[in-house]
Amino acid sequence: MNLRTRPLQDNFGLEVLDVDLAQLDRETFDAVYRLWQKDPLLLFRRQTLSEKELVSYSRGFGDLDHIVRADMHSPLHPEVIYVTALKRPDGTPLGGLGAYELHWHHDQIYRLRPASGSIFQAAEMPADDGRTSWCNTALAWDAMPEKLRKKIEGKRATAKYGYRPSSSFQRDFADEKKVEEIHAKTPEATHDIILTNPATGQRSIFLDPNKTCAIEGVPADRMQPLLDELFAHILQERFVYTHSWRNGDVIMWDNARLLHRRDPFDEKLPRFAKRTTIFLRPQDFAVPEPGMA
Repeated sequence: MNLRTRPLQDNFGLEVLDVDLAQLDRETFDAVYRLWQKDPLLLFRRQTLSEKELVSYSRGFGDLDHIVRADMHSPLHPEVIYVTALKRPDGTPLGGLGAYELHWHHDQIYRLRPASGSIFQAAEMPADDGRTSWCNTALAWDAMPEKLRKKIEGKRATAKYGYRPSSSFQRDFADEKKVEEIHAKTPEATHDIILTNPATGQRSIFLDPNKTCAIEGVPADRMQPLLDELFAHILQERFVYTHSWRNGDVIMWDNARLLHRRDPFDEKLPRFAKRTTIFLRPQDFAVPEPGMA
């Protein structure tokens, strides 16, 4: 089965047409699965999934994670998190991640076994505010000069959640005890910098500009200059797609191939989204630490 699609831009990202994610038959689901293996970013417009339907659809791609931030969990489905700056009537946050800029990152790179698939459902989004961008590190690897490749090929890097407090989760908490609790649940994790998709042979870069705290074989005083050199190449505009959200958009991305970031937005504007996080199958996707799956 071939799905109707149109490109979001000329080098990656596809809008999938005429598909209702709440009513997929097996043949259509399998076609979406194969398409995601090929392209790391898929967009579906005008979707109206309930939380139960979002969980059911997401589970077709692998086991679902309950992220470490329990304050973001849906009260009905803990596999679903709320991404919002909105507050409840009593003034407590409805979800997490505020209205501030989210810097370039790979979700869960700080975990020993990262969940590397994300499905993001836009429920209420301000027009042209709080845009999200993705950077395709597979394209960046393909275009990387050989001299720079040799500096990271075969190496592993260590990441720590909250390594740079000014650009991490600490911004959501005034209570230092909460910060300490999350740190206790998220020890450092080390992964191969270059990942290979076993189904396609495609290679990608799994490295975070804000959470990387060590690179194998690189002295501490040389790590930041190397990161600066690497990300000057990786984050070129030619490898980036930026999305202006519409209500009803659902975007799926492969976190092992894509970095992402979010623009800041006016916290007075209503912005509410739901997300699931998936342990993608190591036989079909480039998965960090596949032996732990």
